[in-house]
Amino acid sequence: MPERYINKYGPIDRRRRGYTPPQNQKPGNIENVVIGVPKAPEPGTATIMLPTITQPSIWIGLIVVVLAFITPYVFPASERAVDIGVTLQGQTMEGMTREMLDEAVATRYEAFLARPVTLVYKERVWNPSASDLGVSLNIRQTSNELLGLTTDVNLERWIRNWWARRQGVLDVGPHLVINGARMQQYLMTISSQVDQPVRPADLLIDPQTGATMTVAAQTGRQILVDETMVDIYNALAATTPMTVTLRSREIAPRVDAAVLDKSAKDVERFLGKPLVVRHGTSEWVWERDRLASLIISEKDANGVTQVRLNAQAIALEVDRVAQRVDSPSVEPRVRWRDGTTEILVPGKRGVRLDRVAAVQAIGDALYGTTREIDLPTIAVEPQLNDAAVRALTFVDVLSTGRSSFVGSADYRITNIKAGVARINGVLIAPGAEFSFNTEVGEINEANGFAQGYAVIGNRTQLEWGGGVCQVSTSLFRAAFYAGLPFKEWHAHPFYISWYDAYAFPDTNGPGLDAAIFTGELDLRFVNDTAHWMLVDATIDEQQQILDIQLRGVTTGRSVTVNGPTIVGTTPAPKDPVYVDDPTLPTGTVTQSDKAKEGKNVVVYRTINKDGKTLPMEEFATTFKPWPDVYLRGTGPKETTP
Repeated sequence: MPERYINKYGPIDRRRRGYTPPQNQKPGNIENVVIGVPKAPEPGTATIMLPTITQPSIWIGLIVVVLAFITPYVFPASERAVDIGVTLQGQTMEGMTREMLDEAVATRYEAFLARPVTLVYKERVWNPSASDLGVSLNIRQTSNELLGLTTDVNLERWIRNWWARRQGVLDVGPHLVINGARMQQYLMTISSQVDQPVRPADLLIDPQTGATMTVAAQTGRQILVDETMVDIYNALAATTPMTVTLRSREIAPRVDAAVLDKSAKDVERFLGKPLVVRHGTSEWVWERDRLASLIISEKDANGVTQVRLNAQAIALEVDRVAQRVDSPSVEPRVRWRDGTTEILVPGKRGVRLDRVAAVQAIGDALYGTTREIDLPTIAVEPQLNDAAVRALTFVDVLSTGRSSFVGSADYRITNIKAGVARINGVLIAPGAEFSFNTEVGEINEANGFAQGYAVIGNRTQLEWGGGVCQVSTSLFRAAFYAGLPFKEWHAHPFYISWYDAYAFPDTNGPGLDAAIFTGELDLRFVNDTAHWMLVDATIDEQQQILDIQLRGVTTGRSVTVNGPTIVGTTPAPKDPVYVDDPTLPTGTVTQSDKAKEGKNVVVYRTINKDGKTLPMEEFATTFKPWPDVYLRGTGPKETTP
């Protein structure tokens, strides 16, 4: 190109004619957003640029484009520099080379990239960096724009920029790359700190005591991430630190005051007054804490607690009461002597709690105003008359369960005799289930029992019938060696040494004892033979041995036992336990139990029935550690004559 042309239209000539380029011109818009849109941002780039002139004719633009493309190659320069009049957001870049530009651009926006925006929500403030928001500065592209080395895919914008450059009035903005997904992730992190779930007013019920507490409703809060991103995009366009308030919305809870009020009234209706349950002369009072176990609370569609009766829980309570209500025996009590069956106690009509009707009656009482009910029962007739009883034969001893009560206190011996009297001579029908608690009935003074110390839960305490477990243990061993199937069996929670004797055919050891507690723990097994079975109990008071035989017709089955095997132990507690005993004079201290280690015991039973060996059965016991126990007298002091 002729030198005269360059001088006439070049930057030097323009300065000679007195032309001054504009200063501090600001970018006007964000263009070429490829990734990241206002409503659903995605990873991408955004270029901040400034249009400065009007659109020329298209044919002139095409010529200019061609000239711009070929000029750097036809007339190469040693090093490209920024033209006169080209600024970076109002800051002149005239004469700078690429190396100078890269440093100048980086320095210009260093503070901005460190804290491009400040995010606020009420009193909370976040100061993310550009990197936190997924924003980065493309220095090379910005320098290229200043040097005029870029070709924009937007022809119209490229022509405007080219023309502004030739006129010496081009102001360039920085090229920012925005990763929409990264920004969204950062805002989601903030959202997790600010968001608050919506919660309706609720009614909390303590399942142990039935106490109620109303919880106030909570308004929900949610940060609007997409809308906040749009505000951040707009703030970034200014390339100067700005404050952006997080967009949010509140979610009002759905409040159903009527449902909540009804639930509170239902709780008071069910639990407000004790329930009195009667059978004959026996009476049980269910207080609020017990009634609390009979209700169930659940959420409705709006999340509000509703209360109703728990039929399964009521049925469970009825089953426990049934052990006290059901007749201890409905068949004659008999004795097998010298080849004949003698009737000891005539058969009598028994009673059985009508469980279905009892559940309904309790439910009606809890819903209604009457808080007293008489439990419904069903009469049970004996299966055998006198003639049928005398026709039975019990010549075969199917098994014998033996245990020793050597060293037992007087109250234990009294209770052992009373327990034996309640089960001796009991007939078990073919296919019938035997329940120890049902047969023994109420353990009280009227049935011959005395108060004594027994293991109840995890401690020793004064209880009616302490020592009855001696009877259940002997009977358990008889059923065990008869090969009968068990429906329920519980070992004692702590190791009791006198149950070791006679537990196994050839040795003594732990693992074959049976604990009972009326209404809680029972011993139940099934007479799976085809014949009637007799419980025949004998007490040898001199040797202090209790034998219980199961008599009937031989079944041809045999039982072998493996064990006992101790698979683990736990050291005994070091601290002793003292139990007040009003039967001992004040100042008297005597040891009732010695400390014992805990142990895990396993016993296996194998039954051979009809020539076929059945799968081995496991009987596992976990004995907890037991401390030294001392009885401390609290009764009147003894006086000397």
